[in-house]
Amino acid sequence: MLDRSDDCPLVLVSAPAGTGKTALLADWVAAGGERDRTAWITFEGTDVAFWPGLLGCLESLGVAVSPDTVRRDEGLLDRQVRRAVAEEICGHSERLTVVVDGHDLLSADLAEDLDFLLRHTGDRLRLVMATRADPVLPMYRYRLDDTVVEVRMSDLAFTDEEAGELTLRAGLTLTPESVHALNVRTKGWAAGLRFGAQLLRMRQDPNDAVAEIVGDTGNIAEYLVGEVLAAQSPEVRALLLATSIPDTIQPGLAEALAGPTAERTLSFLTRDNVLIEPVSEHPGCYRYHPLFRDLLRAVLAYESPDELRRLQRTAAEWYARDGQVTESVGHFVAIEAWEEAAAEVVDDLAVGQLLLEDSTSALTRSLRSIPPELEDPASTVVRATLALGAGDTAGFTNELAQVRTEPGEISGSRLWATNVAVRVLEAVGAQASEDPSEAMSLATAAEQALEAPDRGPKRSSRPELVALILLSKGIAALRQGRLATADAMFKSGVAAAVGAGSEAVLVECLGYQAVIACCRGKLSKAAKLGDRAIGEADCVGGNAADRSAAARIALGWVEMERYDLRAAADHVQAVERTDLLLRDPIPHAFLALVRARLQVAHGDRLGAVGRLEQAAAGVTDERGWLGQQLRIELAHVRFAAGEPAAAEVEGLGDQPEAALVVGLMQLHLGDAKAADAAMSTVLSKRAAVPVQVAGWLVECTRRLHDGPSARAHAALHRALTLASQERVRRPFHEAPSVVRQLLVRDKQLSAEHEWLFEISMAPSRGSSVRTGAPTSAAARPPAPVFEELTEKEMEVLGHLANLLTTEEIASVMYISVNTIRTHVRNILRKLGVSRRNAAVRRARELELLPQ
Repeated sequence: MLDRSDDCPLVLVSAPAGTGKTALLADWVAAGGERDRTAWITFEGTDVAFWPGLLGCLESLGVAVSPDTVRRDEGLLDRQVRRAVAEEICGHSERLTVVVDGHDLLSADLAEDLDFLLRHTGDRLRLVMATRADPVLPMYRYRLDDTVVEVRMSDLAFTDEEAGELTLRAGLTLTPESVHALNVRTKGWAAGLRFGAQLLRMRQDPNDAVAEIVGDTGNIAEYLVGEVLAAQSPEVRALLLATSIPDTIQPGLAEALAGPTAERTLSFLTRDNVLIEPVSEHPGCYRYHPLFRDLLRAVLAYESPDELRRLQRTAAEWYARDGQVTESVGHFVAIEAWEEAAAEVVDDLAVGQLLLEDSTSALTRSLRSIPPELEDPASTVVRATLALGAGDTAGFTNELAQVRTEPGEISGSRLWATNVAVRVLEAVGAQASEDPSEAMSLATAAEQALEAPDRGPKRSSRPELVALILLSKGIAALRQGRLATADAMFKSGVAAAVGAGSEAVLVECLGYQAVIACCRGKLSKAAKLGDRAIGEADCVGGNAADRSAAARIALGWVEMERYDLRAAADHVQAVERTDLLLRDPIPHAFLALVRARLQVAHGDRLGAVGRLEQAAAGVTDERGWLGQQLRIELAHVRFAAGEPAAAEVEGLGDQPEAALVVGLMQLHLGDAKAADAAMSTVLSKRAAVPVQVAGWLVECTRRLHDGPSARAHAALHRALTLASQERVRRPFHEAPSVVRQLLVRDKQLSAEHEWLFEISMAPSRGSSVRTGAPTSAAARPPAPVFEELTEKEMEVLGHLANLLTTEEIASVMYISVNTIRTHVRNILRKLGVSRRNAAVRRARELELLPQ
């Protein structure tokens, strides 16, 4: 940037203390050689007046004007002298450069003289100013004329690579992750990095100590006090301390904390480089440098702890009035005002938000330590919500019972809000209850409570609560075997979740829709829904333990039916890393089903039997729909394992899946008439495609017992035609060898259905071997990016590559979580992928990121 300043009379290097302004300019001047005739003047304190110092520099460069011509009384140039200096500079044959280091140009009269000099010397004078405060020059005019180069703190901030080199030169070896964490904490501030390296060098394990780098102790604190805080007036100092309470200073909050002129003063301070910056995407908002904020808070706590508590309460109440629950609760918790914090959660109907956010969210972290001895209803509701989200069923039940039996002094809108919170928690908690009918009743009761006419002063409800209730009703309907009703509930839940911006419920509803699609044999639809759910979860970020299991199970089911065993196993392993945020028996049952099918594929039928028996024993409603699904699968595996006597078919219901097992059993017993009756159900159009395919393969096997025939060939052809719709392969792998031999011998039929052989018929150790594909995925060049990523999206992409969560990226970039989610969605769309890790791989293929 400095090298491109040849045509600019003014070069402004404006940044806070410790950012390397002087070091930068010294290197630049030294590297310039004889490019310009250069003079340098450093102002320290008030030992040198501006004009005598500057004219002295010009005189050393051959400008024949004595510094004595300055008017001593005002430190200004006489107008005749000003013109004479300009004419003398214009008379030089080469450009003159003067570096002014350490002078804050705050006098309007002095700035007028300097502006005149810069504008009337042609291209013969270049002034390079290193300052901590923007000069009062008419900068807008220089910018309009493109005659200024401005170097700011963002330009001087160290990159991760530069920070790594600095720490290495300081004798400190850190991992790239630790360097990145240190650079995020210091925001690339050179002095902070230097002091941080000195501190870490004394630690036994410096990588583990990076998080300990704070601005309220040691050399960093001393530097900030001496170079930044001590330079401020008492009024500005008081404002800095008062406004350090929030992480982000919003319009209105600054005035509440520090008086009516606070926002105007903060605007001036950004130009004075007091380690405060505006938040670019939120006009009127400001943030302090993290280390400076640490110092300010520590000074306030030391000098005036009572004032600190007052300011925390002021901030909490301001955020509460503004509807910002997380921030309000955080400030109440900071002063241990637990009852007020809990009341804010209940009154604002934020129990759904608390339940749905992952374990690392700010609201969850704030409330995690709420004292168990508090007996007020709001505190009890909060503890019940936290217990439910953490899977502590006993704790949830105990806490909720206290709210029901000891309502305490609840009245008015608080009574309505508490009732809604309790009803919603009951509905969500009932997802894992023994009786799905009871779960449906509780969800309906929650819906009625939310729609009650006496809502209180706010007269509004949280839309995520509507989505949660629809999710609970959908799960109850699914457990009852009412697939169409459940699918409609989940579809409505998706719409409600999108409207509420509740990604967690959206992911759950999409996941369960995918499971229903699997049950109906609609594998393509299930894959699409599952991929969308995983993509939404990736956009949200967060811990793997808090991810939905239903979508992964559905995708594992799809890959199992298509016989991509490696992909199916990958999805199963991903499910095992989750903690099932909203727990219910459905994911556990279907996970056992997919695992059992994987074991069968690897020849472990007895292991599959044991797994299914264990899963069936854990289902409370054994005779209900979910228990039936497991019993049907268990009977089928037992029959295939050569244990027809153990394959219990009584009471399996009239589902086509059950009819298939009954048909096989009747064929084994030699009752052809009963087998025909059962198989007619299997081959009907109401049966799912995989079931129909399996049924036609059974028919093919029956016909082959009498030798090859046209009817056997027709049954196989029918099975292949049906299977091709959804690329169903599993029934062919599990069919008797005579069926596979018939398929292999019929070259025309094999050629018509090459898709069946894209994945090897003989998997090895769970891996799928793709054969016969004309061009493999690895051989195809990556498709081009049709829409270029913006600068912000590229920055977010880099953070994704470093495995940062959404909240961590928002913290690093100083923008909102919702904005980060928007950037992530745009990145996924532009790169043509549905998941974060796929976006990183795709970006590396396209060389947008280093390999």
